[in-house]
Amino acid sequence: MFTRFLALLAVCFLLATNAVAAEVKVAVVDFQKALNDVKEASGVRAKLEGMYGERKTAIEKMQKSLEAKKSEYEKQSAILSDSARKAKEEELMKASVEFQQTYSRAESEMQQAYYAAMQAFIEKMKKIAVAIGQERGYTVVLEATEGGVVYWSDSVDITDELIKRYNAANPATK
Repeated sequence: MFTRFLALLAVCFLLATNAVAAEVKVAVVDFQKALNDVKEASGVRAKLEGMYGERKTAIEKMQKSLEAKKSEYEKQSAILSDSARKAKEEELMKASVEFQQTYSRAESEMQQAYYAAMQAFIEKMKKIAVAIGQERGYTVVLEATEGGVVYWSDSVDITDELIKRYNAANPATK
């Protein structure tokens, strides 16, 4: 984050020193807003959520089974022999570890799939932002959320144009 700030500061400094020679035109784009608004991304998000929903159901079933085993053990622990109690405890521990590993693996896979999908959208959006910047003669186009931009006027925000062009070039599929 600090390196991005320094890079932004260096760009601003360079632009300021060249400002005498040429007019500086700056635009801002909000990729996070664009990700939320492009039609293709919402379809992919829904697909990912559907995949995760199936896993979530399986994990919830696994959790209920584990809770039932724990409840059964608690009811029987007083009457079990030491060896039977230890065997049940080991079985519960193994089931608990398996549940936690399954949950963590599913969560990690979901996050990786989401990140990979969103990165693909951002790469497409960057190309569109560059095209808009070149067409309109902007000196620099800043990303609002990553670049640390605190304020910008609507007149320099190209996000809506980017969304419009993205949706036109990449129709949503079901």
